[in-house]
Amino acid sequence: MLNLTRIAGLVALMFMAAACVPQQSIKQAAEKVESEWKTENTQIISKEGKRTFTATKRQGFEAAQLAANRLGLVIENQTYETGFIYMAAPAPTPLSKAEWEKVQKTETREMRDLVSQDLGFYQWWVTLDPSGKEVLTNVFITETKEGIDVTIGLRLRVKDSSSDKLKRMQPPPTALRMGLAKFWAAYEMELDNLTGGSYQPARKIAKIPVAIPPKSSTAIRPPSPSSNPDAVAVIIGNRNYSGMVPPVEYAHRDADAWKQFALETLGISDKNIIYIQDATLLEMQSVLGNDRSHTGKLWRWIRPQESDLFVFYSGHGVPGMKDRRAYLLPVGSNPDIAEIQGYPLELLYKNLSKMEARTTTVFIDACFSGQSPGGALVRNASGIRVTTKTPPAASLTIITAAREEQVASWDRESEHGLFTWHLLHALNGAADQQRYGKADGRITLNEVRKYLDREMSYAARRNYGRTQQAMVFGDPERILVSLEKK
Repeated sequence: MLNLTRIAGLVALMFMAAACVPQQSIKQAAEKVESEWKTENTQIISKEGKRTFTATKRQGFEAAQLAANRLGLVIENQTYETGFIYMAAPAPTPLSKAEWEKVQKTETREMRDLVSQDLGFYQWWVTLDPSGKEVLTNVFITETKEGIDVTIGLRLRVKDSSSDKLKRMQPPPTALRMGLAKFWAAYEMELDNLTGGSYQPARKIAKIPVAIPPKSSTAIRPPSPSSNPDAVAVIIGNRNYSGMVPPVEYAHRDADAWKQFALETLGISDKNIIYIQDATLLEMQSVLGNDRSHTGKLWRWIRPQESDLFVFYSGHGVPGMKDRRAYLLPVGSNPDIAEIQGYPLELLYKNLSKMEARTTTVFIDACFSGQSPGGALVRNASGIRVTTKTPPAASLTIITAAREEQVASWDRESEHGLFTWHLLHALNGAADQQRYGKADGRITLNEVRKYLDREMSYAARRNYGRTQQAMVFGDPERILVSLEKK
């Protein structure tokens, strides 16, 4: 098999004697398809990629976040001030398998006609293959006199086998149309929920009938403290690092506070809490697993499909100097060689997704910029930005203290991490107040996000003159804590 990644990253030419087709012919065929699709896609985006709604910017922004979650897209970057949201997911998401088969049936014949002059007989082995690719979605929300303009763009991303770099490319036009229609349907559904049905599209555009996945109705509410005997928690506070690595002043206090929260509010039995201060790499691997096996101590403690799992980490995070991935930094490890001595964040998510817990919730009070309130962690880290190679599994609920390029601040008055301090306030009831929630005693992920965006981010700006915004992944309606009296 010979992969034609240049043909929009989707075309694969399959034949036994690959040498029969010159590389120059393959390149020309790829460029021809890319050019043709780009021309058609530009027209599609112009006609179907923008709509105007009589809603507020806040409502429009939140509707895009919820639509992304509904469709299985993971938000990689967002800025409310500019109205920009950038999200991604492994292809063919958000299309279903059946929808992708429809794309193949529609596009294959025309695609083969395009490459026939360059590939000759071998045009009949050209097909579409979404595997190994990612779908990228850009959403822009801008305020207008009528309300808001919402613009959507869809592209593809794939790793270039020759350079190992990520590159963007055009999707098949049919897939673009279906993806746009699917996002609009999910977006309008969420906007309708947020506005109570009061919003109005100012401009109607014909829609392609698509199947929108239903909003999850299986969010599990954590039971009262007296009825959650199978819940398990891992709590790690890494404070005392060695060498030139500055300590995380309040990591032990953060871990202690979380243990108290787990016992008193989440109702987790003390015998089901794995509590570690100053965890080494070996200790983290023995509990959380490594890249060869996820069956460490935590896996043994989980009752499949019965245990609610909570993981809390307070300590340093660092970027890999070579691979630019995010790593949790164990005590005793050298941050300059995180690829060898760090615990990969992606590995944490991967292993946790294999634990078979009923629900899995992760809280990380760390940043991955190479900086900390106590000083620089990684030499020559300026300009390094970590990149997520694999998005977290959809089954995980994740809240982290800051975005990739930001510093996770400390709250010296409370002697806690700024994120931990505000997160515990949120989960103990502050996020249930009417400004953020429904005042119903049930605290959802979306309510916590709203609280952190307003309170924690403002505290970082006011007290330290820096930007810090929590990263949130998961079902916005997932109930994290129930404070209802039984």
